[in-house]
Amino acid sequence: MALVPISPPVPDPSRRPAPRAGTRPMRVVDPEARARLDALASRLGGTVAGLGRSGATTGTATGTATGTATGNGGAGITGAGVGGGVLAAERVVPVHPALERVLPRGLVQGTTVACAGGAATSMALLVAAEASRRGAWVGVAGLPGLGVQAAGEAGVDVERLVAVLDRPGADRDDGTWGQVLAALVDGFDLVVIGPGVVVRAGTARRVQARVQARGAVLVLAGEVSGFGADLQVVTEPSWEGLGQGHGHLRSRRTSVRVHGRRVPRPQHDELWFPASDGRITTVHPAPVAAVPAPEVVPAAHVLERTG
Repeated sequence: MALVPISPPVPDPSRRPAPRAGTRPMRVVDPEARARLDALASRLGGTVAGLGRSGATTGTATGTATGTATGNGGAGITGAGVGGGVLAAERVVPVHPALERVLPRGLVQGTTVACAGGAATSMALLVAAEASRRGAWVGVAGLPGLGVQAAGEAGVDVERLVAVLDRPGADRDDGTWGQVLAALVDGFDLVVIGPGVVVRAGTARRVQARVQARGAVLVLAGEVSGFGADLQVVTEPSWEGLGQGHGHLRSRRTSVRVHGRRVPRPQHDELWFPASDGRITTVHPAPVAAVPAPEVVPAAHVLERTG
């Protein structure tokens, strides 16, 4: 297993967009959680590489483990984190504008979102995109095929993306994954995990309890066994642009359906994901409210007295 983080830049408050009304500023990566991840990668023989827009650099993972990151069967799901037990219901994570119809209230921190269907991984990244653009950090595990370009095209700020990648033949036992997920939940606002994460049901429950306590958001990309979900986001993509034996793929139209106990009723929308120009937009833009025509008041006639 290799830890592939992007070196955190020096915080610059002037670059972070102001949070929307009803939201609170995102937390920053907790140094202790980062040290725990570094120590795990080092112990597993991993390397640390920067995958920001400026390119990749590699080196040996270093750092001293802090908190509780040892044990088997999910015992690593303990220890101090940055959330401090803040109630998740007090915070809301913003979503990409293209998702505002199906998730009009954003995501309550502490929520687990399951993305399924033909565009599950892309949708999981899109769910995390707006928050990363606004300053949140995103941790990824169990998606060994994830590329920086794909994450960037989904709107994720790749300078705030950290991925834990496991190599063929690497240690994939429940205890190791429990420690990795504990460190990710402690250190990141959003954690995206894929089918490569395999844990027992008990470990999954402890991870989700920690997500709720820390006020993070857990996003499941595809079939991830053992985890429940508060929201289900089901995707049905279809590519456009191919004719009878000719042409090229220009755009992908994706049907998105959202249901679960966090939404009053099921929601549905159609997205260009991406459109022919690379943007992610709704297929049917919201109608512009008609502006009423100004009322025309007839001019008053003044009768002059003549005698």
